[in-house]
Amino acid sequence: MEQIRAFIAIELPKEVKLFLPRLLDKIGPSFTRAVKWVDPDGIHLTLKFLGNISPEKVPTVTLAIEKGSRADGAV
Repeated sequence: MEQIRAFIAIELPKEVKLFLPRLLDKIGPSFTRAVKWVDPDGIHLTLKFLGNISPEKVPTVTLAIEKGSRADGAV
């Protein structure tokens, strides 16, 4: 059975992504062995790791996220 490694995340603001390379240049050398740096364009804030889910569950998860992200809880 096919599985999708899923998580709920939000994109960081463009300003933050533009600032990250400068920050990494400053702190990067002190952490070269302990940290694997990723491309700042791919950085996001993970809110919840869902693990492996079946593709059939994606619409249900999407609907729950949409409903939960509305202030009034309605879809």
